[in-house]
Amino acid sequence: MWSGDIMCESAVYLLKGAEKILVMAEAAKVLASGTGIVCVDTLGERKEIRDAELVEANLVKHEIVLKPRKG
Repeated sequence: MWSGDIMCESAVYLLKGAEKILVMAEAAKVLASGTGIVCVDTLGERKEIRDAELVEANLVKHEIVLKPRKG
């Protein structure tokens, strides 16, 4: 059984064409919010990415990739 606090933050990126733009370097939580995504770090700082959707959550690489939502 697992017991203990292990920090497992992930970098969150937004795709702009072929480029990945860093949105948050160390997100502790990523939430769906209407048509967007809200990222929250360990200090409670929030960033909302409107009209975005999840492309990939690679937990081994600690990387989350989002893209703009179409129409």
